[in-house]
Amino acid sequence: MRNLLRFIVQHHFLILFLTIEAFTLFLLFSANPYQRTRYYNFAHSVSGRISTRMENITDYFSLRLENRKLAEENARLYNRLEATFTTVISTRAVDDSLRVTGYRYLTAKVINSSVNKQFNYITLDKGKLSGIEPEMAVIGSEGIVGIVKAASDNYSSVLSALNRDFIVSAKIKKNGYFGPMRWNGNNPEFATLVDIPHHVKIEKGDTVVTSGFGGVFPEGFLVGTISEFRLKGGNYFEIRIRLSTDFRKLDYVQVIRNMARNEIDSLENTNNP
Repeated sequence: MRNLLRFIVQHHFLILFLTIEAFTLFLLFSANPYQRTRYYNFAHSVSGRISTRMENITDYFSLRLENRKLAEENARLYNRLEATFTTVISTRAVDDSLRVTGYRYLTAKVINSSVNKQFNYITLDKGKLSGIEPEMAVIGSEGIVGIVKAASDNYSSVLSALNRDFIVSAKIKKNGYFGPMRWNGNNPEFATLVDIPHHVKIEKGDTVVTSGFGGVFPEGFLVGTISEFRLKGGNYFEIRIRLSTDFRKLDYVQVIRNMARNEIDSLENTNNP
């Protein structure tokens, strides 16, 4: 109480001024409908702007939560798709079959990424303890993203599709012709697909997807669309692909494990002594 009295004594002129000012404004708005209407409109405008900003902030944080939920739901759906299973036929009975999981999907969040270098990498917030290992494919909601290069217990580093060392087998969806696709280190929106024979009919806008070869990416995931093409050397097309993934706004991704990868690698190694 003593402190309150001391404060009032020290600032009594200011307090008196504010009290008279408030009383004057009250009389002004009470006796004049025009000023009262302008005041209410101004107050509502300010209140609306503040509410809008607060709502935007709330929506931003709730949107990040919804994005995570959506990414995790996508992983669950991918894991239930028929395409994630392979069928094994028993040697004892033709009608005795067992569905074995071909691919498993794990949701991870991008915590660091670059697009302006020749050798770009992406960092994810999950690692070995979550089941992530090198050579696992990474996709986003818009298409392919890259391949896991290394993993620690809690984080992993992804070789981005915007890396001069990245290469993936891609095919033209409408006719199945495939070839290697890689980034040339210039524009982060485009990559180059080569080794498509000159007799193949292609058009601008044709869809390009993963071929499934190499054992990393499953078949059929979106890569991009044909932007332009030209003959190179007379026998093969060099095709410019507009990538479907916008690497500047990556958020949540799916990391894909090929459950048969070790078996495939073991078999192929026996053929290449």
